[in-house]
Amino acid sequence: MSREESRSQVAGEGGARARSRLWMDFSFVASSRYRERVLHSLAAKPQLPRQLAEDTGLRISHVSRSLRQLSDRGLVECLTPDSKAKGRLYAITPSGASLIVFSRNSSARFAAPSRGPVTLGFVPKLRGAFATRCIAWLRRTKGEPEVKKALSRWSVDPDQITEDTWLSMDAYDEFLELLENAFGDGSYDFVRELSSYAAPAISTIKEQILRVVSLERLADKAPEVWHKEWNYGRLEVKTGKRWALFFHYDWSPTPTMCALVQGTYEGILRVRGVKGTVTKTHCVRAGDGHCEWFVKW
Repeated sequence: MSREESRSQVAGEGGARARSRLWMDFSFVASSRYRERVLHSLAAKPQLPRQLAEDTGLRISHVSRSLRQLSDRGLVECLTPDSKAKGRLYAITPSGASLIVFSRNSSARFAAPSRGPVTLGFVPKLRGAFATRCIAWLRRTKGEPEVKKALSRWSVDPDQITEDTWLSMDAYDEFLELLENAFGDGSYDFVRELSSYAAPAISTIKEQILRVVSLERLADKAPEVWHKEWNYGRLEVKTGKRWALFFHYDWSPTPTMCALVQGTYEGILRVRGVKGTVTKTHCVRAGDGHCEWFVKW
């Protein structure tokens, strides 16, 4: 191999490693809407934690956690490390700036191509039954004043939602983000818990859960329920003895939607009185062609 060929191979390997690192960083940031907001906010200019909280609408505890996580990843840095916590100024690093550019380019690459006015008018939606069950559970566990405060900035009036109201996925994503921001810690575990109680109470799901059939048979019925509650996407199921694989072919899922789905499966296991695990084995946000959940009991 000539010296030029060797250099070319080394450069190619280095480029592949760099792209791989960018994809890993992209997945790391994209898996948390809080980290996304903080990083993109810092891309504009260096800011203090309190300024980031104001700019992103996040609680200061969520901002601080995101800054620690992004700093550990080398995507942001503290410009004034000797200052007290509230006076520390944070900025994006060159790696963080590269990721912002990569993220914007990737978003353009993976966005559905525009086909003119033919596609205008279709909006991915979920029936309002889930939202009404969430709000009912929250009022019982958190109290009406706290729920009203948490949803005060929601673009939808909670009192106008019925089971048969169809809400856009953007509205649902906003809904769950506000609740995670108010009651969670940024991990989306709260959305999972909420979903585990709300989803099994939806009539179409409850009807199936109460049937005297095996969980394997219940899992096989999941696509039928899916198409009654969602107006887009596709769900396929493969079952075996005491396990089921759920293949979700959706538009790009957000962290809140992932937490919703996981919580739903966990809630069904709980209602049926069965101990089990729900594990995500593939994810569109990590570059896979579909999302996949493995449920074992």
